[in-house]
Amino acid sequence: MNAARRIGALVLVAALLAVPSLGCAQDQTYDTYRIGVIASQTGPYSALGLPAIDGARLVADQINKAGGINGMPLELMFYDDKGSTTETALAAQKAIEVDKVLVVATMSATALSHSMIEVVNDNEMPGLIMSGTGLVNDRLGAWAFKPIASESTYIPLPLRYLRDDLGLNTCAGLIENSGYGEGGEHFLRQVAPAEGIEVVTYQHFDPGATDMTPQLANIRASGAESIFIWGSGPAGALAVKQAREMGIMVPIMTTPAQGSPAYVEAFGEYYEMEPSVVWLDSKLTMWEQLPVDDPDREMCREFTESFSERYGRPPAMWEAIGAQIIVFIADGIERANPDLSDIIGARAQVRDAFEGTTDLSLFMGTYTLSADDHYGRVVPKEVLVMLRDGERILVKTMED
Repeated sequence: MNAARRIGALVLVAALLAVPSLGCAQDQTYDTYRIGVIASQTGPYSALGLPAIDGARLVADQINKAGGINGMPLELMFYDDKGSTTETALAAQKAIEVDKVLVVATMSATALSHSMIEVVNDNEMPGLIMSGTGLVNDRLGAWAFKPIASESTYIPLPLRYLRDDLGLNTCAGLIENSGYGEGGEHFLRQVAPAEGIEVVTYQHFDPGATDMTPQLANIRASGAESIFIWGSGPAGALAVKQAREMGIMVPIMTTPAQGSPAYVEAFGEYYEMEPSVVWLDSKLTMWEQLPVDDPDREMCREFTESFSERYGRPPAMWEAIGAQIIVFIADGIERANPDLSDIIGARAQVRDAFEGTTDLSLFMGTYTLSADDHYGRVVPKEVLVMLRDGERILVKTMED
């Protein structure tokens, strides 16, 4: 195991020691590896961005406690995207031009992250985007990377649950009007027929919608046996509540964002109404219910214990995303060992190292990237989860 992999393992297992938070220092010295972290601290996606920041901060602090990377610490510099694509792009530009970061990453939502692709390519800056759609996998250019997930590899899991476990074969799509929703509909149309599921209607809603009753009425009239809610913000969770209030009691499946603890806390009583809502989630959240021989169980357990010790709560999907992005960056920096006396050259060195990532096992998948593939997920790791008596219950894994 090389040093970066040892670091990657250590940050998930090391006992946490209280250290000061890393922030936006304004000096221009290069005695740290500066990483720009753009996430929603305010706005509609703050329920995703703030947990991602917590996961990222924990990993960086553990790396620094262990001696840093190549003897130098990571310095996370945080920027609030405010739930805006414009603010995301502006934050990336500031991180690159003013704060001279080595790498920049977005951690909140698909639509926001897409606005950074052009910025990092124009500035020849290695950038990681938190995008849930495979529609951009071939549009990342030479400098953007997406080591997260794509719909085509995880849509089959809930559809097979619908078909094999529930014996159903029709579904309605309730789709968010966003880049994430566009990708979801594209791949749902592509994958569903192959899984023996007919999507009988597609209804759409805006990310800030507060009333989905017209769309839900159309779904009820369609005769669909189930609903797949595809969204990344609170409107998708609200749709669950409104469906149940309308007496629509068919099985509902949702994307990972609707499993955010904030949404589950707000709408949990509706999630639990039979048949319970089932959503896609990370192995991390369900490690205790994974088989004892699952290769990711120990990694998830160790990170959960460290995270819970620090924050007083267990990590969920977006905490895992924030942690995963920093581990990926750390792995690349360790292998690149960039010369920070030349920040432009250092960025290119890190970019090249990212392209050389091989069999890197993280919470959301295992990744092997190349110059032609900046996505590179070779092993998907999603699970299906439901809520019962206030507790998350593992329903199905990729291996089931």
